[in-house]
This record gives sequence, structure tokens and C-alpha cells, in this order.
Amino acid sequence: MPRPKSIKMILTAIAVAAWMIQTIARAADEPAWSLEGRSISADSCGVDCPCNLGGPPHNGECRFIQIRQVDKGQYGDVKLDGVKFAMAGQFTREVTGGPAKFSFVAFYIDSGASVEQKEALRKLFSGPSFAGLGQPAELTEVAIKFENLDAFGQVGKTASGTMGDIAKVELTPIGGGTHQDKPMVIENQASPGFEWTALGKTGKSFYKSAGKDFEFDGNSGESVKFVMKGGGEK
Repeated sequence: MPRPKSIKMILTAIAVAAWMIQTIARAADEPAWSLEGRSISADSCGVDCPCNLGGPPHNGECRFIQIRQVDKGQYGDVKLDGVKFAMAGQFTREVTGGPAKFSFVAFYIDSGASVEQKEALRKLFSGPSFAGLGQPAELTEVAIKFENLDAFGQVGKTASGTMGDIAKVELTPIGGGTHQDKPMVIENQASPGFEWTALGKTGKSFYKSAGKDFEFDGNSGESVKFVMKGGGEK
């Protein structure tokens, strides 16, 4: 007769297997999607943000707000070219290379997007591809605007974005030591989908919603080119 410990291990293995089967089934139900574009972000780390390398955040916790524009994208048959969205979050990471443990995440969709685009992004952010971040505290619409996005990633030039009256990101990329007129860049950084990241410094930036109150000034401000995809049959 199996011992209690053996029974517990068997039941655990069955539960894990069932969870994996359910996850695969849910992912197969999600249509193929892709997002390619630019993002400006402010976070609570210093300019030398260790999160870019998969390290523990400064002061043990990273709080951030990202405002993104999709230059080319699709969710199933819905084109997402030109759509804007934003994401706020809070996470910890204990060791370099370890998983980020989110205690808070929220998503915002530009109110100027079409009905079909809004619905597609709602399904995406509440679906299996983003489930690992936890249940969103908010998933809602808000007016999202960029200012001087043409200055994206350029040394000494400030780009900014607003999310109604609940968030603002303002950042200025910094130059590297060898070529001071070129941005200090990380390619293929630790965060999945972040292909090119220009380091910079925030101006007065903030996020105030969902019970959170983040302020950034002189912190890490990053200009990111992202390419993400998922969904479809596995």
C-alpha cells in the first residue's frame, strides 16, 4: 500500500499535469498575435537599472509605467497598427536570472482605438499569454497621447507620453562613453520581447491609479523597441 508521502507526490504530479493540459488548451484557443513597436517607460530603479540584465531591482522592488505604440500588430484577424496602450506594474526578483514576481499589474487601452482593436487587446491582456503576471488590477480605456515621439531614443532629446490624468512618462536618453552622441544601448535584454533599449533619465513622471501612487524624477527612463508574439495552435 502506498505511503502517505507517496500518495501526496502522486496527487501533486496529477495536479501539475492537469494544470499544464489546461494551460496548453487555453493557449491553443488564443488566436495568433504579434506586437511590434516602441515604448517609453519610467521605473523606480536608478539609470543603471539591473532589471535590464535580469537582476534584482534597486531597493528590492521595481515600480514602473510603460506607454507603448504598436507600429505593426495583429490579434487574429484584427490589425493593431498604430494602437497605443500602457502597462503599470510592481515586481520583485530575488536573484539574477530568477523569475520576476509581480504583486501588481494593470493595463490601459487608448480610448481612441476602434471597437474591434479595444476588444482584441482586452482579450490579449486577460488571456493566457499575460496570465503569468497575475490578475490585472485594472484593464480599462483611457486617452493615451505621445509628445515628440520623433525624438525616440535620441541623446539629449526628450520624449513624453500621457495617460489621461493618471500617468505621465517623460525621459531623455543618455549617451555612451565611446560615442557620446549615440545612446547607451542594451540589445536583447532580459525582458522577453525587448530587442533594443536606450538608457535614459526620467523627468517628472508619475502613475496614480488602482490604489497606487508612483513618482519618478531622475530615475531610470527607457526607450524600447519591442517585438512580441504568441497564441495560435501549440
